Amino acid sequence: MRPTRRGYTVGIVVLGALALGALFGARALDAVVIPGALALVAAAVQVWRAPTPEVQRTLPPADVPGVTGTVEVTLDAPSSYPATVRDRLPPSIDSGASGGAQAVSSGDAGGASTATHEAVVAGATDADVTYEITPQRRGEHELGPVSVVVTDVLGLLKRTTTVDERDGLVVFPAVGVLSEGVQADLRTLTQSPRANRREEFDDLREYVRGDALRDVHWKSSAKRGNLMVREFTAEADPDQVRVVAGIESSRGADREHTTASKSTTAVGEAADTADDAADTMAEAAATVCLSLLRDGASVALTTPSGCVEATPGTTRPLLDHLAVAGAGPVPTRESDVVVVADGESASIRFDGREHRFEELTTGAGDTAAPTAQEVTG
Repeated sequence: MRPTRRGYTVGIVVLGALALGALFGARALDAVVIPGALALVAAAVQVWRAPTPEVQRTLPPADVPGVTGTVEVTLDAPSSYPATVRDRLPPSIDSGASGGAQAVSSGDAGGASTATHEAVVAGATDADVTYEITPQRRGEHELGPVSVVVTDVLGLLKRTTTVDERDGLVVFPAVGVLSEGVQADLRTLTQSPRANRREEFDDLREYVRGDALRDVHWKSSAKRGNLMVREFTAEADPDQVRVVAGIESSRGADREHTTASKSTTAVGEAADTADDAADTMAEAAATVCLSLLRDGASVALTTPSGCVEATPGTTRPLLDHLAVAGAGPVPTRESDVVVVADGESASIRFDGREHRFEELTTGAGDTAAPTAQEVTG
């Protein structure tokens, strides 16, 4: 418990009045001393008895970087009292003014920014408080803990209580819009020879009406006296397009070499470069995969962070995967489309050709966030 600025002012006035009364015997100063002292005592009792509230945070829906959403913080306590909520934010999330909120950042002695970044909202325990956030980068960002600053009704004293309430906000990679020509080229992947070919021979069975004559095994039919047809192993999903994505291998080698050096600054710069490349990879992969899904194809995506499959209408697992996919070399797996990032640019390889990702989109400013239907499936 500590005084506020107003509390310090009242305390100084009370002490000054006491000192003057002791020196000059002015009883008139009691009119200042007694009310001031009673106010401080009442404030101390109120703040001391204020129960710690339960905190619940409601986050905005997952979206892409640059989209502003509203965070709602609910304080639940047996009694109502004034309180200020200080919600800890990661550096990658900006806080804007909403409902009396203000962003507070601190720095070290050299002026460099630190991880201390808060949204400060004035309110009370009987009302919800809100503030706006704007994520600047994809990923899963942790919000919290929450500091609740309790004050008395006169604002003389305050007590800070930390509630360890943390929530993760998922931010999807930005999604570009492919040109119509590129979308048409990708669409042909689902009618590729791979999709139309039949797999390996599996077994023989008797002919039934409707079987193709080309599948009749005439040699076995002659031996058994009945028409026998060949069966083939069925492909699980002939319309599934296999996509692999990663970082150019030389980038990974450069990063390992730099990490082995003694320069802390160089290590940090290498890590930032790898993160930028991973963001570029995720954006290009999301753009390609969502384009395929919108055209009705299913997608099997492999990145350095693992594998995920998606079908039209159930894209959330794919977007969640790309939100946190890290840097790494391109996976060595059979694929129809290969996405390779090299810093702030990427290339897309399919159908025996390689294209720069920037050349495939309809324009630098033409980006589209996933729709709610695509996200929730």
